[in-house]
Amino acid sequence: MLKYNMTENITRMSHFRKYVALALVGAATLSASSAAAPAKSNWLSTFSVTDKGAHVVGNPAAKTRVVEYLSYTCGHCANFELNDAPAFKAQYVATGKASLEIRNLLLNPIDLTAAMLARCGGKGLFFGNQKHLFATQSVWLGRTKNISAATQAMLKAEDYAGFMTGVYTEIGLDTIMQQRGITPTQGKACIADKAALKAVIDMTDAGSAAGVTGTPSFMIDGVLQDHVHSFADLKAKLN
Repeated sequence: MLKYNMTENITRMSHFRKYVALALVGAATLSASSAAAPAKSNWLSTFSVTDKGAHVVGNPAAKTRVVEYLSYTCGHCANFELNDAPAFKAQYVATGKASLEIRNLLLNPIDLTAAMLARCGGKGLFFGNQKHLFATQSVWLGRTKNISAATQAMLKAEDYAGFMTGVYTEIGLDTIMQQRGITPTQGKACIADKAALKAVIDMTDAGSAAGVTGTPSFMIDGVLQDHVHSFADLKAKLN
């Protein structure tokens, strides 16, 4: 396992904001890419990005809007993605009844690395990238012992881009993302994307401010839900 104290680093997530503030002076605000879409029978191939940088699948005009706060290092999130999300998407998203928006709630620096890579390739690849990261979660998380002292030192020095680049290769995320068609050069460019970094961190801060304390957590039409851990739980709230 990592030699540094992960809990300590979780409590120091505010340093990410300091890093972003220093690195992103003058950065342009992310723009929404969603647009009015024609009626269709299957909305699972309709993707958009909010003005906060969150990814959405489904009918932009859906009556019900579901938001999922997740962490890529969260086992329960992986379980929901692989075992519950398919049924929710088939019954609600594909039919246009609901849209699904993904927001980050960072739990640790490894999570940040995966979150940046999920965004690689644009909105059309995001949901596939996410599923692949969750499907291989046990593989890359199982390699955290391979993170070198030099890479850990970058984290302690608050060189987050350097830390993520080291993690990317040392736990095999480079190979895993190549299975999604993302080359090592593209992956490193995604990790260095300052606007994406700001979006991911801002979503985490906004989620915490809204009372989100764990992952996965769900909002339905702006209301944070209690005790939603499966598709059955979510369906009960929607019906």
